[in-house]
Amino acid sequence: MAYGGEQGQETAKFILLMDRFFDCLNVRSIQEGHHKRKADLLPFRTLNDQRFEFLEREFLGYVLAWKQAVDSRPGNFKKSERNKMFLTDQTFEGLWTTVHSTIEATQYLLSNGVEFVLTHTFCQDPLEEHFGRHRGLGRRADNPSLWIFGYQENKIRLQRSLAMAMQPKGNTRGVKRSADVVISVSPLKKVRRPRNK
Repeated sequence: MAYGGEQGQETAKFILLMDRFFDCLNVRSIQEGHHKRKADLLPFRTLNDQRFEFLEREFLGYVLAWKQAVDSRPGNFKKSERNKMFLTDQTFEGLWTTVHSTIEATQYLLSNGVEFVLTHTFCQDPLEEHFGRHRGLGRRADNPSLWIFGYQENKIRLQRSLAMAMQPKGNTRGVKRSADVVISVSPLKKVRRPRNK
């Protein structure tokens, strides 16, 4: 260790493991691994790829050993204090599920004739973004009813359709849209209804 000495070794090990973990799960193109000179960014092509072993044994092994070290640490610690020494339960379960599902899905695809797998395609960011909008609309309602969810979904759909008509501003990289859609804010004409006699 050039910096930090003995005290920084465990932090450096954690950072290197997380870097490799993210590289294994963010394979985007066939060439990126060559350009960046990082073997973990190369596409998965074989069922016995060494990255499967890294993810399951080394990465998850490290996280599990960390959890066991916290659980067996001597001292009179409260549960809340032990929780602060490790990842949240949701994060731990998320890492565990992500690693195993990525390995299984990749091996399944490779064993069924797919030439290579780009793990970036397994990304769930669009889902998180969509349900994040629902959480934003629901504010404090953590458990919306089916009716409220449908109402929010219609609201999001309407916002999306209106956004399609507007030209993006700023430094966003949006799709260029035709300007033939006209949105008017003028009041609608009043329609006279026939009176019942």
